[in-house]
Amino acid sequence: MSNQQGPFQLRQFPGQPMPGTDGNYDTSGMFYNPAGTLPFPAPTVTPYPQWQSARTSLHWSAPSALDAGYATVGYWQSPLYDLRPEIRSADGSRSVGVPIWGASFRKLWIQIDGLLSASAGVVATDNLKVVTREYGNIFDAQQIARITADSEVTADVSSSGTNQPPSVILNFAPPGSGMPVRYWRLEIAFQREDRLSFPLAISGAFY
Repeated sequence: MSNQQGPFQLRQFPGQPMPGTDGNYDTSGMFYNPAGTLPFPAPTVTPYPQWQSARTSLHWSAPSALDAGYATVGYWQSPLYDLRPEIRSADGSRSVGVPIWGASFRKLWIQIDGLLSASAGVVATDNLKVVTREYGNIFDAQQIARITADSEVTADVSSSGTNQPPSVILNFAPPGSGMPVRYWRLEIAFQREDRLSFPLAISGAFY
């Protein structure tokens, strides 16, 4: 059998970045993979884990099936996070979600503003119930499912009398002891039995 002659095409591996200007794939830092192994070796020089969202007004709407029985509900939902981006779709699946490199022991921080606002003489925290629910999957972003029952955090948002601050900060850790599940998303539901709406504003950061 004769050996192939001439220049050989560079090997291309799934999940690698687009070729650089010289036609070669990036072999530095977290993309270094000289043996072309699957799964990829542990990355180095990874970005600092961080995501943030601008302060956004809460939109009040008709309740979803999970909140049936309430007159109006305001929903805030985080994006879908990829908390294990170092896996880099080694199984051939699409890489989706907001990558949080080095997510171990990091938290999602939520700030809720406007808690002293009033509507029709009612303060925003009066008769307000706040619950959180989580969604996730261990490896497939296309099969995200709700993984927790509602967890009430009303007491962390609403205080009585003059103790009520205009803003509160909550924090949430994704499932996993130190090393989190791969795909995860958080939803917060602000439930009301009346049809009043309040100018609450939500901002979030993951670090």
